[in-house]
Amino acid sequence: MSCPDSLPEHVLSLLKTSKYLHLATCSKPECIPSVSLMNYTYISPEKVFVADKEKGATGERRHYIIMATQRDTEKYENIAQNPEVSVLIHDWVTAKKLSLRKSSMSNTPTPEPQSAAAAAAAQNPDHPSRLLNLLQELNQSELSQMSATLRGRAEAVDPSSEEFRYYEEALLKANPDAGVYTKGQNVAVVKVRLESAKVSDRENNTSFYD
Repeated sequence: MSCPDSLPEHVLSLLKTSKYLHLATCSKPECIPSVSLMNYTYISPEKVFVADKEKGATGERRHYIIMATQRDTEKYENIAQNPEVSVLIHDWVTAKKLSLRKSSMSNTPTPEPQSAAAAAAAQNPDHPSRLLNLLQELNQSELSQMSATLRGRAEAVDPSSEEFRYYEEALLKANPDAGVYTKGQNVAVVKVRLESAKVSDRENNTSFYD
């Protein structure tokens, strides 16, 4: 089973533009869960490595997420034991902008009222203060965000293969910050074939895509 063509465009857009995701893995047989914040890149069906295209020659569209990790990590051991994983992506862009604005506001000295009338206006709860505007925008931003939980099957790519170099290059091109995770002899490039999705919208409605 592959990730369906009917995935909403905003989910695909989020996959293409985000830099980080949360990766959930689970060990076997203990079933101990683990969550990691990961750099990644999304590989659309038309850009997958040629061998993966051949596997999907029957018409099955294959969507991948590519990540890099050290082989002596808990997440890698979990994947080796249990390739079934989940990833969470979330639209943090608006919230980040608001956080930066809030920080800027907190570092800006509050001017003294120039007059009694100005002071009275500032105390008026109906007065459109900067803080009130910020809170209103924050509420709106929370409503506009969405998140998607994607399930898939993870596989470490053979480090001596052309496929390894192909996906490593794609990861670094999309996210140069991931370079620190691709250095050394102990690096693993992991590809996750997406299989299903659960999407929550701004009103907490949930849609499933298999």
